[in-house]
Amino acid sequence: MAQLNTYYYQGNDQYSDGDVEERILQIVQEGKSLEESGDRSFSVLYHLSHIRENILSWYPFREGASALEIGAGPGAVTGLLCRKCACVTSVELSLRRARINYERNRSSDNLTIMVGNLNDMSFPEKFDYVILNGVFEYAGSFTEGEDPFGTFLKRCAGYLKEDGLLLIAIENRLGLKYFSGAPEDHTENYMEGLRDYPDNSAVHTFSRGEWESLLDRCGLPFRKFYYPYPDYKFPNEIFTGRSLRAESFGKNAWNFDPDRVELFSEQEMGETLCAEGVMERFMNSFLIETGSERAGHARGSCEVLYARISADRAEEFRIQTVILRGKDGKKRVIKSALNEKAKEHLKRMHEREMQSLASFADRKRSGVRSILLSGTMCPDGALEYPFLEGGSLARRTGADASSIRSACRELLAQIQSCRTSEDEYTEAFTKLFGTSRPEGERLEMVCPANIDLIFDNIFPAGDHDDVIDGEWIVDTPVPALFLLWRAVNELYCSRKELERVLPQETLLKEFGISAGNRQVFWRWASHFEKEYVKANSLAAYAAAVRRVDLRDLRWSGQDVRLTSTLYMDRGMGFREEDALHMDVVLEKGRFDASFEIERPQEVRALRFDPLEGSACVCSLACDAGSLKPVNASAFSRAGAVFLTMDPAYRVGVRDVPEKIRFTGSVRLKDLYWALEKSQKLLGISRLGPVGRAVKRIIRRVR
Repeated sequence: MAQLNTYYYQGNDQYSDGDVEERILQIVQEGKSLEESGDRSFSVLYHLSHIRENILSWYPFREGASALEIGAGPGAVTGLLCRKCACVTSVELSLRRARINYERNRSSDNLTIMVGNLNDMSFPEKFDYVILNGVFEYAGSFTEGEDPFGTFLKRCAGYLKEDGLLLIAIENRLGLKYFSGAPEDHTENYMEGLRDYPDNSAVHTFSRGEWESLLDRCGLPFRKFYYPYPDYKFPNEIFTGRSLRAESFGKNAWNFDPDRVELFSEQEMGETLCAEGVMERFMNSFLIETGSERAGHARGSCEVLYARISADRAEEFRIQTVILRGKDGKKRVIKSALNEKAKEHLKRMHEREMQSLASFADRKRSGVRSILLSGTMCPDGALEYPFLEGGSLARRTGADASSIRSACRELLAQIQSCRTSEDEYTEAFTKLFGTSRPEGERLEMVCPANIDLIFDNIFPAGDHDDVIDGEWIVDTPVPALFLLWRAVNELYCSRKELERVLPQETLLKEFGISAGNRQVFWRWASHFEKEYVKANSLAAYAAAVRRVDLRDLRWSGQDVRLTSTLYMDRGMGFREEDALHMDVVLEKGRFDASFEIERPQEVRALRFDPLEGSACVCSLACDAGSLKPVNASAFSRAGAVFLTMDPAYRVGVRDVPEKIRFTGSVRLKDLYWALEKSQKLLGISRLGPVGRAVKRIIRRVR
């Protein structure tokens, strides 16, 4: 049983998230998981989610190692350390947090939780590892001196054996998300870290260059930087400098900050920075492995290049994939289970691989090119594979319509190579994909079916194609077109430039995938992900991102003079002779215009044009009646969207008054915005030659 040591506790909790910790303590005392608790608050998610362990689940700890965890909190990674290391000592300032950790890990015989200030403690032996997970940034608030961060880092290194290693997980002060619009994680102020915390001394994070200088100053010559994505709190991928350039970077990630705005796409900018070779400087978080020169020599022969942790799933499907490189330069891929239940999942994968290998010779004679790559079963239940050099079919597919069509034809042929005459949707199919069914046409079925036979998983190799990742091969008939649809959808999500070359909808129609089938296929994919695999549970905690168009600031921050017109129908229609014009000053987007009407009893109808010469978004009201947009293209929370240069309203009044007033807000938009908005509203993926010419002209004059 774990030990809870309060010898150094001074009677007051120096760090706390407040009363929510009592709720967390109650949840763990009742033996409930995060999902079973039913709590949707971020604090509970942050402290209890098993995804937090992803930061170190892949890390190759030495066998029989001892670890000192500083600032363990409620134990987000303590349980993982207990499973990975022979002896774990966790230090925590707060007794309440330490009690939560103890309740979660009380069955761990190799754990001692010490409550109190680290500076007051002494340990009988030094450690193989010292872990600081989201702790180092607070060193300035509990360490005295002119250089609190350097002092604290040296102190932490002093707990290490001569060949021991420090593992530090922390945000990057220059993380791309902060440029895009995420508030600083600790102060909740926008761009405060980017400005080097001008008004804050309690917390501080560092850039890659600043870390290099700090490590040099503290006498830690060995260092290796890992890059958790999207950050160290809830990572699902671990990159290194090499894999940032080699692996597909920037998959969509959940946002948990309700104040997050987006000035630009972090994913698209990340791809650009990767291509420029500078993305290491702008990753959102670091995991730093550092120590003495001797530690570098003793750390082991294998280097981790990349890890993908598939932990946001049902327990029996939680696995991880790690790419390693040995001292001989050869790479290999290891798939391992994250728990005992998931080992059965890997075992089934291996059995399917062996069946595919055994039948390949017969299938090759009938024209089958693809072979599922088979791994070697390791003693611990993991699977080891050779690393395939060269690009996947997704990367080799050119950005031209002919190449895309050719790749799809090749893939469909591979899918159809294993056929079955059975056309029923079995009970097993329903368990996987739900009860939705296509209407009308009968779809050709294949069995067995590789649900993950996507372009990224196919590697051309001369006279055959190697297929990786046989995780989701099922022994039930599945429509061939569904598998093709899924592959095309994945391809277009990862390579957005293809939509401009050959719209996805056009491509799918060419292969006989109708709009009705696409809707059914979406429901199947959703059921498989949410109900069968139970993936993406973090989505329940996600917050919406507010996308901000900086072009709006051109109008909102200045006064703009507009000409507004009130047209009156006195029995001869709306004429210029019966129109009132007024110059209106738009003050920071606020609109206010009043008109005096002579002989109002003669007026049969009114039309109001708030401005001329600009597309706009208007939210206006009339003090005498209602306003109905005549030529608005759409409606949003900000108001009526006018893509015309001459927006107009009909004014609904029973008796026209002598004076009428219009108030509200007007957001002016340029022609470039109107053209882009028109594309989206009309569902146009590509502009014609006139549209493209207009966009080029606008870009030159903006």
